[in-house]
Amino acid sequence: MTISAPQIGLKAAETRLANAVAGYVPQLGLNRMSLEAGARSLGLSEGERDLIAPHGASDIAAILWRGHDAVLLSPDAAESLTNMKIREKIGFLLNSRLDAAAADEKVARRLMGYFALPHHAALYHRLLWETADIIWRLAGDTALDENHYSKRMIVSGILTTAMMTRLARGRDAQLEQIDRNIEQVMQFEKLKAKLPVKPEEVILSLAKSLGRMRFGQNAA
Repeated sequence: MTISAPQIGLKAAETRLANAVAGYVPQLGLNRMSLEAGARSLGLSEGERDLIAPHGASDIAAILWRGHDAVLLSPDAAESLTNMKIREKIGFLLNSRLDAAAADEKVARRLMGYFALPHHAALYHRLLWETADIIWRLAGDTALDENHYSKRMIVSGILTTAMMTRLARGRDAQLEQIDRNIEQVMQFEKLKAKLPVKPEEVILSLAKSLGRMRFGQNAA
């Protein structure tokens, strides 16, 4: 699918505004004040600002987050993934994504603080899912069964905790945690493969049983 010129122009304007706002985020936080300051620094009118970011700071947060995803889609990343095993690909992509996000730690702290607020949880989970989906697709995963969802949930969890580790204890601690987390996941997958009944099948069966108890024997 080709991207039209207006779409390309809007994407460029989004990136330009988000980068300008990011310059004010360490002092002002990610909010209306930093958005207005960033827009003023570019000479944008209120109408232009609101056209680019109609939902205010939440749009800027999403643009900044997705900007960090761009490192995953770069030609250099694609070349690095060649001949890697899947666990190596996942580790490489996670660390690359976290390095991009933590390049400016002051902004990263403010961004994570923004997402930590309860009323921003839905946006954060949606963005996390998008990133996890990109990582698994680049790693070569094509599963469309229940594993499609469980894998993305796992990577979402690793990404969140590793970012907190990076901001609290530095990059070496991030690398160690991701290695440990991936090893734990691999061990669980090996154990699951040996089980006569898969955990997700047990959960599905339990859900069906509870449905019958609640709605009667004819419940699907």
